[in-house]
Amino acid sequence: MIVTDLSIEFEGGPVIMTMLAIGLYLLVQLIIGYVVSRRIKTEDDFFLGGRVMPTWALSFSLFATWFGAETCIGSSAAVFENGLAGSKAEPFGYGACLLITALFMAPRIWKAKYTTLGDFYSDRYGKMAEQISIWILIPSSLMWASAQIKAFGQVISATSTLPIEHGIVFATCFVIVYTFMGGMLGDIVTDVLQGSILAITLLIVLYLAVSKLGGLDQALASIDVAKLSFVSPDQSFFKRMDSWIIPILGSMAAQELVARVLSAKSAQSAKNSTLIGFGMYMFFGSIPIFLGLIGHNFVTTVESSEQFLPTMAKTILPNFMYVIFAGALISAILSTIDSILLAISALVSHNFLNPLLKVKSAKQKVINARLVIVGAGIICYIIATYTTSIYQLVEDSSAFGTAGILVITIFGLIQKRGKHVAATTTMMFGFVITMFLKYIIRIEASFSISLILTAIFFLLMAHYEERRYPSVHFKEES
Repeated sequence: MIVTDLSIEFEGGPVIMTMLAIGLYLLVQLIIGYVVSRRIKTEDDFFLGGRVMPTWALSFSLFATWFGAETCIGSSAAVFENGLAGSKAEPFGYGACLLITALFMAPRIWKAKYTTLGDFYSDRYGKMAEQISIWILIPSSLMWASAQIKAFGQVISATSTLPIEHGIVFATCFVIVYTFMGGMLGDIVTDVLQGSILAITLLIVLYLAVSKLGGLDQALASIDVAKLSFVSPDQSFFKRMDSWIIPILGSMAAQELVARVLSAKSAQSAKNSTLIGFGMYMFFGSIPIFLGLIGHNFVTTVESSEQFLPTMAKTILPNFMYVIFAGALISAILSTIDSILLAISALVSHNFLNPLLKVKSAKQKVINARLVIVGAGIICYIIATYTTSIYQLVEDSSAFGTAGILVITIFGLIQKRGKHVAATTTMMFGFVITMFLKYIIRIEASFSISLILTAIFFLLMAHYEERRYPSVHFKEES
């Protein structure tokens, strides 16, 4: 899918009203971020909200973070164009990722009281594994954030007279300032507001769309049966396998997700909030998918398929409601972007920069974290400017050389075999084999195959370590 200008025609008055309303909405976000920033004193405050977040707030935050631009714009467009086969990832694949995380990972990772995934790798596999892991994790996070910034720019362009290029510049500057001030606490506080607005707005769009078609029965009857299949006739078995495995497993080892788990006030809260977030995400994430299935009743042609949802909303909603809808899209995007920038900042500043510079001051650690956010935001702007598809950016981010990261995370949580040699070589092998299969020989199911090969490689290296360094393994396991 090629992203083009999403602009929708308004007359002068409505344009000004729309821009003022969006501006007011964004101003409220900044005010909240500023108020919260006055409470930030330490890394734990900035990255994890002080580790005291209640279950209900974290549930909203997980839902709002996972429900990003790819769900609202990318997936609804894919379903509008190709049916359910065009969007297995949203919400089904990424929803399964949340469910697995809740049942398998959340309580275990919380009890260790880590700050980042890098801390887990350092504790389980050693400092070298920690350093390699953060530089493999960061590129995928940058791509994910870039997709959100691009979508934010699209919405700004669609609701104003700004060209898309200027919309992306504005989006980048805003999210840098927004994340710079509030950190995780500001993120979670605004996620509750953003998640509520998003949920209510989507329900209104759904209700009006179904009503205009004469009710739910008529809406269901209008869906082309061919679009209800998850199987695309032009996809091989291996390609279909990859399209499921990437969202389900590819995002498990993500700092954005782990940070929220670690922000909970207890292990049970970490598990429960992830389960509730999964339920919310599946329910509300299904609404754009359903709108994509019935969208042909309201939208016949669009310049780009990614224009579909804003165009449909404009067709259905009165102007004042469309402004609220635009705010809801911004809500979904903002809650995802700031989470990703915080994740990047945590990995770079906490696991690399502060140890390198031997920083001890709590104040300086927070300053470094904020400076990294600025740098990451600028890099994301460059990526967003020179890429085309939001949906493809997100999919690539889930599989960008992270096979090794995922393998050492899963094996590290469920068993004790494999130490620093197995982990470091597995991460490098996973990165190289994924890049080779995906970008050089362009084999189908490159992520799935690289995941299997990397898991086998880890087990072989773990066996080698046990044979080569038996005393080290015996000491650590006893």
